[in-house]
Amino acid sequence: MAKGSAKELRKRIKSVGNIKKITKAMEMVAAAKMKKVIAKAISSRSYSEAAWSILVNLSDSVRQGHPLLATRPVKRIGVVLFSSNKGLCGGLNNQLIKKIIEQVKNPASLSVNRVRGERVEPSVDPKKIEIEFVTVGRKGTEALIQAKQKVVASFFDWTEQLGLENVYPLTEFLFDKYEEAYYDKIVVAYTNFVSIVKNEPKIRQILPLSRQDIEKQLEELGKESREAVKRKERMEGIKERAEDTNYLFESSKEEVLRKILPRMIESQIYQAFLESQASEFSARMLTMKNASDVAEDMMEDFSLYYNLARQAGITKELAEISAGITSME
Repeated sequence: MAKGSAKELRKRIKSVGNIKKITKAMEMVAAAKMKKVIAKAISSRSYSEAAWSILVNLSDSVRQGHPLLATRPVKRIGVVLFSSNKGLCGGLNNQLIKKIIEQVKNPASLSVNRVRGERVEPSVDPKKIEIEFVTVGRKGTEALIQAKQKVVASFFDWTEQLGLENVYPLTEFLFDKYEEAYYDKIVVAYTNFVSIVKNEPKIRQILPLSRQDIEKQLEELGKESREAVKRKERMEGIKERAEDTNYLFESSKEEVLRKILPRMIESQIYQAFLESQASEFSARMLTMKNASDVAEDMMEDFSLYYNLARQAGITKELAEISAGITSME
């Protein structure tokens, strides 16, 4: 190799080294945020489990009496989609977008309402059902617009510091649309955090309020952990006790339901957001770690080529000196 090549390799080694510093810093930031979000998600799981247990215990009493429990054939569906605001998190957003677009193109399962173990079939051809999106995150919004889907509302300011009270504007919008029968079904699409190296795209019904979908969402929370096994055992015990339990309402059943049911749905949406955030930061941490590892391998390769280039240059200079001395003798 020529000396010019050695100089070029020095520039490449420096450039890759600078990139490695950036990816390593981003990896550390994502890891720190991931730990905080996971802790918040785990702490909120107890609240979600308690909300589900209340619904199970009141399941025989909540067949009617609240607009959020109204079940009707599906003509229009609202989809709440959670995605990230930023990229550099692997295929996280693409997997979720791909899943929801497949459902939109073939909405047979999406168009069925599930309440108390019963299926309410749509009154129109599933392919004629209208589907509208409410998005949380820029990447999902951009992908849906590119796919020519109808986005009626977007939220870009949700961060990992978000509290439950910040969910209220979204839930109020959904409650109003469902109570006025604009939407016949509302689902939430999010990425479920299973472990640091694994996450899964999920679609769950939130309106009409479905005990089965809340149960599935709870069972999926960290489903490969010991905590999930204990949670499943507790849930089975709650269902068994609920069969022999009767409740008296004060002041009235309607008043109790009016207070409890919106909180259940808010907890579902908030939990889905936290799971999406934990998935995003874990995916970004792994992506940046892989990028840092690749940069390290490239630096080693470039260093080897650089040393070979230097060696070749030195050998050439020695050969020229020897040839000059020989010609003088």
